[in-house]
Amino acid sequence: MIKTIAYLGLGTMGSGMASNLLKAGYDLTVWNRSAEKCEPFARKGGRVAGTPADAVRDVDLVMYSLSNEQAIEEVVFGGKGILSGIKEGQIAMDMSTVLPATSLREQEAYAKHGVDFVDAPVFGSKQESADAKLWIMAAGNKAIFEKVKSVLEYLGQTVHYFGKNGNAAAMKLVGNLIVALEMEALAEGLVLAQKAGLDLSTVMEVVKVADFRSPLLVSNGRNILKRDFSPSFALKLMLKDAGLIEKFGGSLESPIPALRVVRKNLESAVALGFGQENASAVIKALEKEARVEVKAHGVA
Repeated sequence: MIKTIAYLGLGTMGSGMASNLLKAGYDLTVWNRSAEKCEPFARKGGRVAGTPADAVRDVDLVMYSLSNEQAIEEVVFGGKGILSGIKEGQIAMDMSTVLPATSLREQEAYAKHGVDFVDAPVFGSKQESADAKLWIMAAGNKAIFEKVKSVLEYLGQTVHYFGKNGNAAAMKLVGNLIVALEMEALAEGLVLAQKAGLDLSTVMEVVKVADFRSPLLVSNGRNILKRDFSPSFALKLMLKDAGLIEKFGGSLESPIPALRVVRKNLESAVALGFGQENASAVIKALEKEARVEVKAHGVA
């Protein structure tokens, strides 16, 4: 039975998940590169570790959500990384968005230490993480998945098992491909509607009910009209993920022509200085080209 957990990486997603683990009553150790993000957890009874290696010592389960492959390299494989502190019998779980090949490399490295590994990326953003409403993918040994499933159920509204290691990472990239295309479609559609002189509030009323509706389109469309680009999923991270998806698709000779258009617009929006804003800020690259600003009537 899992009682002690280390959570590494307290960014937009990790902080919400770690908070919910504390609420669930687990004995929690946290680590983050910028130590100030650990302070709220220390005040609530969590232990703060100085290094990844220190964080993982003597816990049942090691969980981490990191921003990119470079962070995985440092936090997992680095001199004071997880692998230098973890021991036989522990379980490690990567909740980051990475290539399946990265997950398989992690699995192989952990196996040499007698450690079981699960790749468990999530769908959802800041609010879903805080509210324990994520949609969680998991892959690895089935018996180990059953051990960690109860932990994951404290973090998400659904948990989906995908079999062998690397498959959950692959599903995450499949899902993020769909997200990127939806976000681009929303941006192009709203810019076109603006240029056509349509009332954008009425446009969004249709988006909410028509057969192409989705929660992603509705929530992001509403925020675009309010000019609210506060980050739930940063534009620069969507660009990073687009690069991973292209690499993954290329490795399988699977065509992804639409993503290349999206990536170009993501690059343009980041170059304009919007990388820290929400991924919906991809619309700003299109707005510049169209010489319009998309917003609801009456919004200053």
